[in-house]
Amino acid sequence: MRMIKRSGLVLAILVTSGCTTILQGNDSKPFEEAMVSHDYLTAATHAQELADMDPETGEVDDLFWTLQAGAALRFDGQYKLSTSYFDAAEKVMREEDTESGIEKGAETVGSIAGNDAMLDYEQTYYDGVMANTYKAWNFLAEGDKQNARVEFNRAEERQRIAAEYFADKIKEQKKELEEEAGESFSLVNSTLKSDLTQSALKNAGFEENQWKAYGGFVNPYTTYSNALFLMLNAKSKSDYQKAADLFNRVYKMTKSAAVKADYDLARSLARGKSKKALDKKVWVVFENGQSIVREERRVDLPIGIIPGADVQYAGIALPKLKSRGEAYPYITVNGVKTASLSNMDRIIGAEFDTEFPYILAREVTRTTLKTIVQKQLNDENELLGLAAGILQAATTGADLRSFSALPCEFETASLVAKSNQVTVKAGAFEMPVELDKSSKNHVIYVKAPTANAAPTIQVINL
Repeated sequence: MRMIKRSGLVLAILVTSGCTTILQGNDSKPFEEAMVSHDYLTAATHAQELADMDPETGEVDDLFWTLQAGAALRFDGQYKLSTSYFDAAEKVMREEDTESGIEKGAETVGSIAGNDAMLDYEQTYYDGVMANTYKAWNFLAEGDKQNARVEFNRAEERQRIAAEYFADKIKEQKKELEEEAGESFSLVNSTLKSDLTQSALKNAGFEENQWKAYGGFVNPYTTYSNALFLMLNAKSKSDYQKAADLFNRVYKMTKSAAVKADYDLARSLARGKSKKALDKKVWVVFENGQSIVREERRVDLPIGIIPGADVQYAGIALPKLKSRGEAYPYITVNGVKTASLSNMDRIIGAEFDTEFPYILAREVTRTTLKTIVQKQLNDENELLGLAAGILQAATTGADLRSFSALPCEFETASLVAKSNQVTVKAGAFEMPVELDKSSKNHVIYVKAPTANAAPTIQVINL
């Protein structure tokens, strides 16, 4: 069999992969603890250390931690540094997108012998969209409207190709798995389709298509942010019309009354209404709670995975989404409540559901090939077979990395400010916010991962 030649490679990689699986949990704990307490500086410092950016070239070693650093720095108000990390992340993502089939194949061989946590972080589609969106907000906070417009356009372009991206990727993944499994593909396929396997997955809480994507895998928060930017910085009636079209797109997906009001306002401006209609208007963007993250679930495969095999272990480890929830049902600004704009959990979940069949197939392939090696070693020497079984169990692990700095939900509201001070209320916290007297419009950007500490508030005066 093809796997006989790989036995030594598999055993060597198993030891390394076990260490990798353990380390990913240890690395994330300090970051998550800091985020929960709203200590973004500590979270950012930890992420920066792991991203390991070269100060001279701006290159980074770890995409995952680069994204986490970019977000934490943004929440800490370090907009320029945040943007530099998102720039570095984008560079890595572009390189990943253009990576050759040979390079990806070499990575896959290693992960098949070990686990997915050994691989470089594979960016999700929403990672790229959020990186561009956050960069746009960074530029807005610094008063750089030109670069903000560029980043919003880039974010929209990423969303435009979403459906095509997923369709092509699924086809590529299926072909890649068939090639990697080789002669064992029929065994992998029968195991996947087995009633026993499906029952084991169901008992472990895995169900198909639990999340429904917004149309075209769009993130309404990104499209809404672009629409709001265009309306508040319009240079012509066509900008107002484009803003109205984008607001309308978001409204059709969300049925948000707040978005409908913005759509009506943008449409009236496109039809010639005076810009004075925008005077003293305040918009609120609220990042509520913490996004869903991955946790590990172990599932025992049917013993008959290899007929007649006397093996010590034949289980798989899969990532499963775990909800962390909202910090508050809503917040208020001068008594006006925020309402749901975009459910980030839904966006993450829908993409995960699309990827999960491939994650499952790859894990079954990995376990099948490892178990064949285990059987072959056991036939030659029972002690070697026992050692292989113990290593296989110890190194079976799911990749739990995800862009966890994101919120559970984005919310919005708007109001007319009657004075230069408004009051933000979030649970037991009541915070006065000063508005710049010389600015006609304002965006109050609020971040609250949990209700354990006062929300972070950033004011953008336009």
